[in-house]
Amino acid sequence: MHILSRTQQIGASVFGLTLSSIAQAHSFGEPYTLPMPYWMYIYGAIAALVLSFLILGFFYRAEQASRPHKQWPIGHPRLFKFARAIKLSTLLKSIVLLSFGLAIVSGLIGNQDRYRNFNMTFFWISFALGASYLSAAFGNWYQYLNPWRVMLAPLKRFSQGRQTYPSQLAYWPAVGLYMAFICLELFGNTKPFSLSLILISYTIINTLAVWRYGSQNWFKYGELFSVMFQLIAKMAPLHYQPSAEGKYKLQLRMPFSGLLEQRVEHGSLLVFLLFMLSSTAYDGLRETSLWFNLFWKDPLHILEPLLGEHPLYAYLSLRPWYIGFETVCLLLSPFLYLGLFRLFLWLGKLITQTKLSVSELALRFGYSLLPIALVYHITHYYTLLLSQGLKIRGLISDPFGWGWNLFGTAISGRLPVLPDMGFIWNSQVWLILIGHVASVYLAHAEALRSFPSQRQASLSQLPMLLLMVIFTGAGLWILAQPLQG
Repeated sequence: MHILSRTQQIGASVFGLTLSSIAQAHSFGEPYTLPMPYWMYIYGAIAALVLSFLILGFFYRAEQASRPHKQWPIGHPRLFKFARAIKLSTLLKSIVLLSFGLAIVSGLIGNQDRYRNFNMTFFWISFALGASYLSAAFGNWYQYLNPWRVMLAPLKRFSQGRQTYPSQLAYWPAVGLYMAFICLELFGNTKPFSLSLILISYTIINTLAVWRYGSQNWFKYGELFSVMFQLIAKMAPLHYQPSAEGKYKLQLRMPFSGLLEQRVEHGSLLVFLLFMLSSTAYDGLRETSLWFNLFWKDPLHILEPLLGEHPLYAYLSLRPWYIGFETVCLLLSPFLYLGLFRLFLWLGKLITQTKLSVSELALRFGYSLLPIALVYHITHYYTLLLSQGLKIRGLISDPFGWGWNLFGTAISGRLPVLPDMGFIWNSQVWLILIGHVASVYLAHAEALRSFPSQRQASLSQLPMLLLMVIFTGAGLWILAQPLQG
């Protein structure tokens, strides 16, 4: 498989080869000369984590961790009154529904060139990536603009459900759908027509699930984007607080503070969260030369004796097996992370001699990993949003790829933003560091609430600090690796 360099990826459309190209905006294909040796970045990041841990251990107290986090009301009442007067909510819902409807229709009857069809860029880039970042910035907007919820909302009796949602299902339906979504993204080689069929199928799944279990239950536990965007929205600086009058107040808070004093509801939600982290890390790893060479260059000489020839000469016949191998690795990745997470929690339990079970500790400390999952996602994909996502401006003028220019942006609107390579690397390093420091803080705050003394809380976090160091080093290492050649 030909893999584009990062410079080529930024300048070219992501859908020119296969859908898995969506993952290729996170690493350098052509060697990029770092301003400092790589080991200095690692040592610097580790030093920052250790320093933040020491500061929290000496100065952050249990009474501070137990205080409710501050929130400040924002927005003038006249602004909300104006929004209601122009029916902003109805307008936004209509735009979302029309966008998804256009994506389905354009895929069915439009040009099948991935570069020119509206639906590929809209769904995989503007929605799947862009909506995640909107949730990180503006909170759980998706709860109100979910296109499938909006579509079924008028059918009130239909949306009430026919059966109580089984408690044992918990968030497992969302986990399964999320895994299928990532498999399609990385290995599906989706085209506009097949993407439309997938969106239709997903609409049918949601409709049947709402009919059986009700809108409230399904969009809380089963619909993958509802679960994912809700988790991301917990870290947002904006929060929608319901008032006694049945309206919503907009409040400002510190980033990541929405995770304080919360615990993961169920083990299945923890697996979902860990898959957010592991799938992004694995996506970065599988595009590196190291990963490619481990299989296709057969350094351990395992495949060549079985095949009777070097694996590269049997590329066409081995390719489906390689995809299967990658898929299995992807699906196992969250459980590998879960085992690693539980191991370090067990070490903390061993040090502190706490009576809390490892399972209970995993639920209490699970949300401390969310900032890492978010920054991994941003560092790996934000250049793709700038290079390909912004082309949606031009595709709106020609959604079917028929040569239209409805709004005069068909040409100019396809110009990407090309970030400087140095800016990309430095921003990625800072994002990874900020995410891990936030995770250290959240874990320490939870430790102060979970353990009876300051000393026990600090001791319990020594294994977690080591885990954060491992994640930081691994994240920076993956970003610094060259892509497959």
